[in-house]
Amino acid sequence: MAFQLIQILFWLALAGWFGCVLFIAVAAPVIFRTVREANPVLPSVLSVNMEGQHGTLLAGTIVFNLLRRLRLVQIAAAGIVLVSIIAQVFLIDLSGTNGTAALVRGGLFFAAVGVLLFDWRVVAPRIEAFRQEYLENADEPEIANPAREKFNVEHARSVTALQVLLFCLLGMILFSASVTPRPRGLAIDVPAGISNGATR
Repeated sequence: MAFQLIQILFWLALAGWFGCVLFIAVAAPVIFRTVREANPVLPSVLSVNMEGQHGTLLAGTIVFNLLRRLRLVQIAAAGIVLVSIIAQVFLIDLSGTNGTAALVRGGLFFAAVGVLLFDWRVVAPRIEAFRQEYLENADEPEIANPAREKFNVEHARSVTALQVLLFCLLGMILFSASVTPRPRGLAIDVPAGISNGATR
């Protein structure tokens, strides 16, 4: 019963985490393309020297807010996966290749958490800071243009982190396919003569 419960929690959390990342990876390009095609004008932002950048700013704001909400889901899912992995040590079969798969799964998990924390605590604040600097100095090209270039660099770094995170989670799914419960009891070897006699 405990094995089934842990596996349910593990798969629900891992599937939710993977789904969030996959949704972001698919939705972000669609949002940017759709908003740019609409070519909106933001009345609260100075339009001098921006030359069609309103759409990029709006799409970036949408994706940034979406990431901020979904990051909370990812953190919660990562916490449940961690608890499940710890519980699995006492419940699953770790003999042979199962033990190797568990080690790989654990390594991929900590790599995914590292990427998530890096994107959350390092890249995201930089993106927000450069975006705000760009908005506040939109009428001053000597300040706004470098801020926009830095924003683009950090945004590309965030996309790379997202791809690495997706790869780690996919690896966890693949290396979790053959998880089996730990065998109970002791195996009893029946002598060949007895087994043959029993079948006569």
